Amino acid sequence: MLQLKSGLTSDVKWIRDHHLELQQKYPDMYVAVYKGEVVAAHKEFGKVYEKVEKIGVDAVIKYVFSGDLIVL
Repeated sequence: MLQLKSGLTSDVKWIRDHHLELQQKYPDMYVAVYKGEVVAAHKEFGKVYEKVEKIGVDAVIKYVFSGDLIVL
């Protein structure tokens, strides 16, 4: 099983706890979260990844859907 660094685990939990706020601020965008803070956001994954690489942190990158996800 994949083990995350403790900081990454905290950021995954932060994303889960703040998903509604993220949906409002960053709909249909990728966000990078580091230490409970959004450090990059863009509609293109590559742009977010480049920003994270540039600042040199181990951020969690997540796609934020604009609304409720419906599974059929």
